Amino acid sequence: MGIYRFLAILLVSLSFSAQAIAEKIYVDSAWSPYFAVPELDRAPVYMTITNLSNKERKLLSVTTDIADKVVIQSMVNVEGTAQITDISDVVLPSGVPVNMDNTNLYLLLEGINSRLRAGSRFSMNLLFDEGESQSVRIQIRSVAVSGDRMLENIRTDPMQQGHSPRRSEDLDEGVLTDPMIR
Repeated sequence: MGIYRFLAILLVSLSFSAQAIAEKIYVDSAWSPYFAVPELDRAPVYMTITNLSNKERKLLSVTTDIADKVVIQSMVNVEGTAQITDISDVVLPSGVPVNMDNTNLYLLLEGINSRLRAGSRFSMNLLFDEGESQSVRIQIRSVAVSGDRMLENIRTDPMQQGHSPRRSEDLDEGVLTDPMIR
């Protein structure tokens, strides 16, 4: 009889925990890059938000103590030109991770009032529809670009002057004609 009581309690507790998880919004990989410019009063914040509920939700606003304002921004490519616009909310579809990274959607801290150091953390408060809020810890990461990566960006960026087209010959001809290989 004891094992049946244990299993019944386990099933009831699992159903309540599944219901609590189903209403949760999960935030992962929350970080902001470290900039070594003391006068800089703006910084982006990136994260992934996953809505684990059964219905669509919205991120309405974000606040923090280290900045005067946090803006939700979207970057859209219009006719080859990147345009950045402030948006009022972020739609969070059920079960679909929304990547707020540097490609199209991110948060921007404006009026930073404390020094951000690589390795440190700060808190942000995310306000969702239905009056729900969630506190998230943001890690400040050191972002360095190596000399090799910078050179590769210069070589492959079509906007750079002196751009040379990629070689189109096949491998055998390239080996025979390339002075660095011979």
